[in-house]
Amino acid sequence: MAKDKKNTSQKPQAKTPVIAKKHIQIKFKKVNLKEIKFKKPNLGKMKEDVSKFTKNPKTRPILKIVGLVLIIVGSFALIDFGVQYLNNDYSVAVVSGTRISKSSWNRLLQQAYGQTAAQQLIDNEVITQEAKKQNITASTSEIQTQIDQIVTSLGGQTQYQAALKSNNITEAELKDEIRIDVLTTKLISPTITYTDDDIKSFFTEYSAQLFPTETAALASGAELDYDTYKDQTIQYYIQQQVSNTKSTWLSSKEASYKIQDNATTTPTYGLFQTTINIVKNIVSDIKGSK
Repeated sequence: MAKDKKNTSQKPQAKTPVIAKKHIQIKFKKVNLKEIKFKKPNLGKMKEDVSKFTKNPKTRPILKIVGLVLIIVGSFALIDFGVQYLNNDYSVAVVSGTRISKSSWNRLLQQAYGQTAAQQLIDNEVITQEAKKQNITASTSEIQTQIDQIVTSLGGQTQYQAALKSNNITEAELKDEIRIDVLTTKLISPTITYTDDDIKSFFTEYSAQLFPTETAALASGAELDYDTYKDQTIQYYIQQQVSNTKSTWLSSKEASYKIQDNATTTPTYGLFQTTINIVKNIVSDIKGSK
């Protein structure tokens, strides 16, 4: 019988080596920090090295060039920041690098609101001078009382500050407006006459607007008691009458003042006019203090 031939084409399979697991222990040597010594830098030697470097004839030209470069770069940086500041200070806006000057902005505002704004400032000055003549003032407490009322009506300090910001007005400017209103009321109110029937009619027509919270709290069909709110109604009535008659009153007062409105007319010049005005103001102050 023929013997079976072994298949010599098959490669013998390699035995997978078995790696024995060993526990490897790594021991760290404790370092005593006290044994580590830090060497202090020798500042004297460093100073000496720097001195030698700067005094070295070979390095002096390099230092001069470096110093000159630093001065030039610093100067350009300062000039650049200065130009940026001036551009921003004299610009109201920048559109893709093109600046819109404040002079253009102011010219547009003057055309649109210049005459009205100038007249308001003139009116305020007339009111201030008239109050000074009659020794009428607006006290700090009177102004603050109205500020507190505004804060309360708006719902608190947060809403009050937001209102100032949205109206682009500072608290100082608001107080100045209130001061003018207080002076105006004190100047004009003595000229207002009224009867009890006038106040009653005013209360009947506007009580819901004047006292909205109290009106809303009433039962259906009920009305506010006139006598309870009479004093407050008189104040509101006078305020309305002051507002209605303010323009006529100002026109009559401005007729006695020499007003030069440069917003609508060409300025005029007079010999020693500034000196004369200063003397007049001094004399007026002296008379007012007596």
